[in-house]
Amino acid sequence: MKRFIQNQRGFTLLEMAAVLLIISLLLLVLIPTMTSGKDQAKGVSCEANIRVIRSEVNLYYAKEKKYPESLQTINRGTAEKPNELACDQETYTYDAKTGELTKVK
Repeated sequence: MKRFIQNQRGFTLLEMAAVLLIISLLLLVLIPTMTSGKDQAKGVSCEANIRVIRSEVNLYYAKEKKYPESLQTINRGTAEKPNELACDQETYTYDAKTGELTKVK
């Protein structure tokens, strides 16, 4: 019984440090990849919202034979800025004459 217990070995401090180093390096590579994915998803979501609003403007035009006076008409604008739309740190302006949403640079 004593011989069995003496033959068992654990990990050395050097082996544990090497494993922790490898795990740390993998996390350093993985974390920025995950955060850029979130930013990309926000951008895609914003583009989808802009497409929906453009189609709502076109549907309004098809029904009324004129473009809406502001985005508030189709329940998208705010009272403070009825012809501006903020989406993912970008601002879009609405032109009531042409019905176009353009990105402000």
